[in-house]
Amino acid sequence: MARKKDWVVYLLIALGLLFFGVFTLVKPKLFEQLFIIALGIVAIVTGTSSLVTLNKYSFAKFNRTSTLIKGVASIIIGVLAVILPITMGGVLWRIVLYVLAAQLLLSAIVVIIDAFAVRLLGLSPAPLFLEGVVSLVVSILLFISPKTIADLLVTILGVALIVVAVAIGVIAFVIRKKRFSQTIEAVEVEIEDP
Repeated sequence: MARKKDWVVYLLIALGLLFFGVFTLVKPKLFEQLFIIALGIVAIVTGTSSLVTLNKYSFAKFNRTSTLIKGVASIIIGVLAVILPITMGGVLWRIVLYVLAAQLLLSAIVVIIDAFAVRLLGLSPAPLFLEGVVSLVVSILLFISPKTIADLLVTILGVALIVVAVAIGVIAFVIRKKRFSQTIEAVEVEIEDP
């Protein structure tokens, strides 16, 4: 029974994505503020996870101190990124983007150093390297031109959400069509008593 309604779930997901895509393109400034708040939340989460996992690995004193500084800085900057756009708005978001870029650069450096330390311990450094490279790339892009990069990312995201919404919507209708086109032939069965 649940399988019969799969197309409805796909259609609802498509409509939700379509709404967010159009919202992103129609209200880019509001979306940028929400995006900064989301980046702030991510900074808080990564900072907290750095502090929580600090004792999990036996780092050298430098690595431990740098990870501690990165974690605390991430939490502070994340809280500012969440609070300031809400209370101040306007031009302040650009300053917050530069601060986030600086935090991402610091985070990238520390995480890449930690990845080398983790590798020396015989553990997989892949997640740390990935986090470090992504942080470094986003940081560089934000330093180069925060306004242009933010506007470009908002536009790309809006268009991508709309394209994905249309694709999922098409999938929903294909599933619906397949469900309704399937027929079951009636079969007569006789059961004989032994």
